[in-house]
Order: sequence, then structure tokens, then C-alpha cells
Amino acid sequence: MIVYNLACDQHHPFEGWFSSPIDFENQRDRGLVECPVCGSKQVERKLHAPRINVGAAPATKVEAVESATQPDGEIDHAKLAQAISGFVKNVRENTEYVGEKFAEEARAMHYGEKPRKGIRGRADKDTARELRDEGIEFQSLPFPVDFPNAH
Repeated sequence: MIVYNLACDQHHPFEGWFSSPIDFENQRDRGLVECPVCGSKQVERKLHAPRINVGAAPATKVEAVESATQPDGEIDHAKLAQAISGFVKNVRENTEYVGEKFAEEARAMHYGEKPRKGIRGRADKDTARELRDEGIEFQSLPFPVDFPNAH
């Protein structure tokens, strides 16, 4: 998998995960890639520093692609898969699943009504836009948030 920094024509930044550069272009050209904030399908890749941390699990997101990139520019998919697995495990072990209460919990933490902690859950596009408009920072995850044995 390759993680790209993307942005729509309204300048909303987000990440996308693709199996190859061709996969990204193919999906984008068929209108399958859209902004999670506004739904725009006018999406472009932005600069990013690819790296993969294959040692300790990345703290907040996959921090790497560099160590999985071979000298010829090809990706070592086994190393990339290992880093992604570590990231998923880290998120799972260090966040609480709050389901449909994600926006409510995020707002309560943002406004100091509850202590800050790592949470994961669900929010529709309109709710995500409202949270961003309020200055509440969060990141869409490229995998299901309601893992088995969610806690």
C-alpha cells in the first residue's frame, strides 16, 4: 500500500491508500476518489515525505514508506504491510471505540468538558465538515474503526 497526501479543489487535505500510483490514477479518473469533507471528486496528490517505520509501531499514522522503497523505486509490499499492521494495532490498542458518539465525544474533549484521550468512531460527511469548521482536529482512517473486540 502507498499512502498519499491528497487535497480536493477546495483545499481540504486528506490521505488515501492505494496499491500503486497507477491504482490511484485509475480510481481518481473513474471518480472513485472523493474528499471526505465536501465530497469533491477533483482530487490531486500533494507533496509528501514517504517513509516506513518497520521497528516500533507508528504512533499516530503510518510514518513510513522510505524503508520499504527499494533503490529502483519499487515498494517492498511485505515491509509496507508490516508497517500498516503495526499502525492498525497501535490505533486499536490506544484508542477507545465510541461509535456513533464520535462527534459528541470529540466536541466534549475540544471544549474541555471531558479529558482528552484517543477515540475512534463514525461521523458522516456533514458532521465531519462541522467538526473541522469548529477547529476540531481528527483524521479519517483508511480502515474500519469498529474492529472486532473494540474497546
